[in-house]
Amino acid sequence: MATTYSIGEFAKKTGLTVRTLHYYDEIDILKPTIISDKGRRFYTEENLITLQKITTLKFLGYSLEEIKVFLRSEKWDLRESLSLQKQAMVEQKKQLEQVIKALDHALYVVDHHEEVEASIFITLINGIQMEKEHKKLLSELIDEEKVEQIYSSSDQKQQEIEKETVRILSELKELYGTDPESSKVQSLIEQQVDLIIELTGGDLHFLEEIKDVEIDDEEWLVPLPFSKEVEEWIFKGMEINLQKRGITINGRKNEH
Repeated sequence: MATTYSIGEFAKKTGLTVRTLHYYDEIDILKPTIISDKGRRFYTEENLITLQKITTLKFLGYSLEEIKVFLRSEKWDLRESLSLQKQAMVEQKKQLEQVIKALDHALYVVDHHEEVEASIFITLINGIQMEKEHKKLLSELIDEEKVEQIYSSSDQKQQEIEKETVRILSELKELYGTDPESSKVQSLIEQQVDLIIELTGGDLHFLEEIKDVEIDDEEWLVPLPFSKEVEEWIFKGMEINLQKRGITINGRKNEH
């Protein structure tokens, strides 16, 4: 006679909880071999084999719904299925790597600033999150070699630039309403422009290449860190600074 296990014994043997076994029974993925007249569930070695299949497929990242289809199929295109699953796992890996990068950068900024305004912080994180999309958009506007140069900086360099950018933007917002030509405002703008130079390799004339291009906020997919008024005020200060450097750019043409 085949060995049978009560649901408690089967749970102990497999490391699953009784609740999980009930759930597997409910969704019809692992049903007990025997159910007594009184409703007691009993499992056999055959159930162990099925559970091993479930555990293996779960390890490979398949959902319970997908696993149920596999178990009911006498044959399935194993190579195609595994290939698609690997592709999905690679994409998840890339996403996780981006999340980890964003967390590392966020922790670096937070460690160097007692307080960070939420809007600036969210913009920073979204900038990392949408890096691929931004890179593609910039490639349509300026020389691809320049884009590669911008995004080839080491993580350490990017973190330092982000830390300083958060500080500068925070201090600039505190000065909002003052003359954008004032020494305090221009000192901060100068520091921000120097960061851009450091990031782009020292030549800012590429900005003139995109001066006539209209870019909607929706294309950037990143929320603005400030209100339109504060943003325009900062942009005015930036224009003044760049003009002193011999670089002329137009104001924003798009409406927020």
